[in-house]
Amino acid sequence: MSAILHESIEGRLEFLNQSKLPAVLTPLGNQTLRALLEEAKEPLAAILRRHGAILFRGFDLSTADEFHAVAAQRFQNELQAYVGGISPRGQVTSGVYESTRFPSGLRLQQHNEMSYLPDPPRELAFFCEVEPQHGGDTPLADSRLIYDLVPKETRDLFAERGIRYHRYLYGPRVNLYLRACNRIVELHNSWMDAFSTSDPAVVERVCAEHGETVKWDSEGGAQISSVLPAVRRHPETGEMLWFNQVSIFLTSPQSTGRALWLLHRIAHPIALRRPLHATLRDGTPISLRQLNQVNHAIDRATVRFRWRRGDLLLVDNYLVSHGRMPFRGERRILVAIR
Repeated sequence: MSAILHESIEGRLEFLNQSKLPAVLTPLGNQTLRALLEEAKEPLAAILRRHGAILFRGFDLSTADEFHAVAAQRFQNELQAYVGGISPRGQVTSGVYESTRFPSGLRLQQHNEMSYLPDPPRELAFFCEVEPQHGGDTPLADSRLIYDLVPKETRDLFAERGIRYHRYLYGPRVNLYLRACNRIVELHNSWMDAFSTSDPAVVERVCAEHGETVKWDSEGGAQISSVLPAVRRHPETGEMLWFNQVSIFLTSPQSTGRALWLLHRIAHPIALRRPLHATLRDGTPISLRQLNQVNHAIDRATVRFRWRRGDLLLVDNYLVSHGRMPFRGERRILVAIR
């Protein structure tokens, strides 16, 4: 019976581009998404392992509550709280969050969610509650392909040396200059918001659990750092993956445009006081040449699809990175993580 079901699902796969990412499934008759997730666990797991992302389109989803029910079913009620993350985002309901509050006119670079932590989420579920009308596509990129496309010299250097991530989260006594910079750049976050607490001891405990170190400055800001591999093997398949957030933690004139890159440098002249920064494990700077090589490989591996209202996108967070294109007007994408 399982083999027959597998063949039936395989026969219904559709693709939006030649890369076959994401794989697209639409309902058969009046089939509900919850019924499909229950009846086809093994076939869907195999498709996710092969393609890295499945887009469920045309099913019976329209509200955040319905999305929560589907995500809880898929993740076996193990919806992970977004605590200690780098992105400002609001909680919609238990375990369901808004997508990153990132300036709508800017592109959010590709990243594997929380790959700056030793135990990042395994799967992500995205839900389109309000379909964007002008832009707002979600680019996807296969981490296996990026690994192959990064020049070997740079890939081997990153694999050997690892990445040291630095985050700076401002505190309750942030100075007027930094407040002004926050208004201009719109990327900074407080540790109170990031960790949903006003207790520094909670921040220290959570960071210790994540293998991170915390230093407090005179303004009550948190300097958080960790060291992690730049490449990893997939937990199930053993495939080699490009798995880090260098393209998010570092900017270049090529990735953001020279004007925004200069503005970011002027707003945050001290590297360790920037919201995000990264070096090699021993503190050696990552050069613009190396960063551009990485970003070029990511761009070559990246594909896009346009959201439709009610879409649910299931992503293997190890196999596929995601981002966001600039947009105008309304756009509301929700996310749950496991």
